[in-house]
Amino acid sequence: MADYIDWPAKSGAKYRYHFITNPTADGILAVAGNYAFVRRLQDGTFAPLYFGQGDNLKVRIPGHDRWADARAAGMTHVMGHKTEGGGQVRLDEEADLIAHWNPPLNVQGRTGKPKVSSR
Repeated sequence: MADYIDWPAKSGAKYRYHFITNPTADGILAVAGNYAFVRRLQDGTFAPLYFGQGDNLKVRIPGHDRWADARAAGMTHVMGHKTEGGGQVRLDEEADLIAHWNPPLNVQGRTGKPKVSSR
């Protein structure tokens, strides 16, 4: 298994997200970025459950208000990456991915039924 996924988005862009092996405050860098809660499917592909963004991933991810929902939905991995360019760039990326994938735990920006896999 590679250590990343290039998630395609509605705009045609692809965003590279790396697996976070230790999704605790000790295992995440204090950087602004985007992140995803994902579920590994039986065929080895991945389905996004939630896309988000934050000013400080070290703080945002471990205490996330959707963490329990993601676990209940079958979350197997957390992914993320540092996003340069400020808050609007992060928000645009998040919206672009949500519009394409329609993750079940994102309630804003969905455009239809969730897509089920990538890889």
